[in-house]
Amino acid sequence: MDQLEIKLLLSAFTIVSGLIIQSITSKYLKKITETKGFSEHRKIYVTNFFGLLYFILGFILMLFIWDVSLKGLSVFVTSIFTIFAVAFVAQWSMLSNITASLVLFFAYPFKIGDYIRIQDGGENSIEGEIVNITLFNIRIKDADNVYTSYPNNLAIQKPIKKMKKPSKKKAVIPTEENKTDEESI
Repeated sequence: MDQLEIKLLLSAFTIVSGLIIQSITSKYLKKITETKGFSEHRKIYVTNFFGLLYFILGFILMLFIWDVSLKGLSVFVTSIFTIFAVAFVAQWSMLSNITASLVLFFAYPFKIGDYIRIQDGGENSIEGEIVNITLFNIRIKDADNVYTSYPNNLAIQKPIKKMKKPSKKKAVIPTEENKTDEESI
């Protein structure tokens, strides 16, 4: 076998391995989603994140397989990373929210539809039903039907109580108009 055939075989192996790993990850995430009752949107977010991660790792591996000159490439990559670093430092909270979203996906025992209380100290505490969990925040609907977005990176730092949903029965004060025949006797 000559050098080109070996590189082609290694490239094919890298691509097939990446697809198999992505498929296994997808099935595992689907199992977690079904077991914990997470929404399809959360599964898609996390699956796409891992897909991007596997693509980047595969791309780097392909660069090594094909002996791409690291001298010229390193200047280019360093320039790109510098631009990204400046952008991420300016928006570090976005990256921390995405990371926190992954932690919430794998580690936290609540899902859409659960009634929770995020204890943020005093008036900042939020109580309500989880409407959606995205890459950046948890959407909560309180008893007054007011929607609040709570950042994921703050949610993993605060105690969260999973509670029973309060009943929506309203107290009825008996008056002459709403008394039954038995009560008026």
